[in-house]
Amino acid sequence: MVAMKSAYDFIVVRGTAGNVVAGRLASNPAVSILIIEAGPSNPRDIPDITTPFKAFDLRGSQYDWTYKTTMVDRPDYTRVEKPNTRGKVPGSAATFDDWMAFGGETWGWKGVEKYLKKPAKYFDDEGLYPEALKTTLASEEGILPASHSDLLPEMEPFRDALIKAWVSKGEKLTDDIYSGEMHGLAKGINTIHKGFQSSSYVFVENKPNVTILSSMSSKNLVFDGLTCTGVTVFGSDGEELTFTASREVIVSSGIYESPKLLMLSGLGPDEILKPLGIKTVLSHPHAGKSLLDHPILANVFKLKDGFGLEDHLFRAGPAKTGAIEAYRKHRTGPLNSGYSNFKAYREAQAENGGVDPFGQGGQPHFEIDFVPMFSDAFQWHIPTPTTGNWFAIIVDLLRPVSKPGQVKLNSTNPLEQPNINLNFLADDLDVMALREGVRFVDDILMNGEGMKDVIGEDYPWPVPRNSDAATDKMILERHQTGFHPCGTARLSKNIDEGVNLRVIDASVFFVIPDCRIQNAVYVVAEKGADMIKSDYPSLY
Repeated sequence: MVAMKSAYDFIVVRGTAGNVVAGRLASNPAVSILIIEAGPSNPRDIPDITTPFKAFDLRGSQYDWTYKTTMVDRPDYTRVEKPNTRGKVPGSAATFDDWMAFGGETWGWKGVEKYLKKPAKYFDDEGLYPEALKTTLASEEGILPASHSDLLPEMEPFRDALIKAWVSKGEKLTDDIYSGEMHGLAKGINTIHKGFQSSSYVFVENKPNVTILSSMSSKNLVFDGLTCTGVTVFGSDGEELTFTASREVIVSSGIYESPKLLMLSGLGPDEILKPLGIKTVLSHPHAGKSLLDHPILANVFKLKDGFGLEDHLFRAGPAKTGAIEAYRKHRTGPLNSGYSNFKAYREAQAENGGVDPFGQGGQPHFEIDFVPMFSDAFQWHIPTPTTGNWFAIIVDLLRPVSKPGQVKLNSTNPLEQPNINLNFLADDLDVMALREGVRFVDDILMNGEGMKDVIGEDYPWPVPRNSDAATDKMILERHQTGFHPCGTARLSKNIDEGVNLRVIDASVFFVIPDCRIQNAVYVVAEKGADMIKSDYPSLY
């Protein structure tokens, strides 16, 4: 980190993608880059962030934005909660090909495949997996450590029962969900290596030409006509600072904060800007719209004693003491766990004349996560059981058809959270699809060989499996976000009128990925960095 000054070549307004962009632009040591960061500057030194076991504890912590969110807003049902607070999966080739309709040919699978691999460096220290994975999901340029979840010996009985149940129902196992097709039960990969959870901050570590200004809030972007020339920020003392960029400003503030900053700066729909008295730089009717996310339904079963992680992670006793010692001494054991060793991808059967409303390119309809413990990150509305072992099953609807949601301004105060409406389950097809996904998993767990012998009752109340209407009501009441929002500053092929400003983060996604969105965020960041470099041949 270099000394603070007021002008830089590039300014990046925070975020996961922003760190990647800054790190790649820093390849020329003569280029100066400023990162405006809302959070801490030293995430590597914060155990709550880097300890894999702590991931779910971050919800509601000082590192969580705790956005208040409208989950569903139907004529017959409305819910507003505060849910919004990682695994590595690329998505289907067919879904990236859907991006071409919005961003052009270079955003299809063939155009982005190299960027799916570029950020990661894959580790298989014990030689358990195919050698080809080192090039299938990573690259020699990779910086972000990635590896398969540790196969904890404590969880071997659980893994064996799940695999046996899955196969007994005619479903397949796979080692490859990284080549454009995603079907079957696969072992999960995380950005965890040797007990350490990494994130995009690794891209800007040890970069002397990158300055990180942490714990700052963005007030507005600065424009000279239609060119963004800088940004005004302030810290906890309220003092405002304005920084200018001689080359470009890149907004990477994330799915909710990027559109908020754009609108606060005069880029947005007239119906939002004018009532708040915001001077319009450019009337942009789409800013904040097209909000997408994966609705999920998490169910909990009782597990046979000894099959879950609770005793190793939460409850005082020899199992927890041993887990703490293993992590302290060797960075191994349950505290090194990514929680979910397995994830599954599956299509439902189309019953619409052969036409699949959720994707006609063979994409999976569901991602299913199997977590051998009670997980309050997905069930914060349910009391945490004080005894016993439990099993959380999370069914994500990957390609919802409901009308997208929207992010709006509540006021001109940059510290006030935006108004967020996910608009989940507005279309009855999404409710039906989640119902079928839950029943598919129920059948495997309750009737599949192996698992049927180790699970017990639902928690905290029985699932109404014999009634479509009652199940649909349960879905409306208990569904949650998959924490995969995107789309609020969507890219397009043509720009009839625009400003000289780049947005590089999940808000530019055209179609939501049919998996967790982390990998797609890195795609946008890596591709965006290359696009910037190509515009400055004298620098790169």
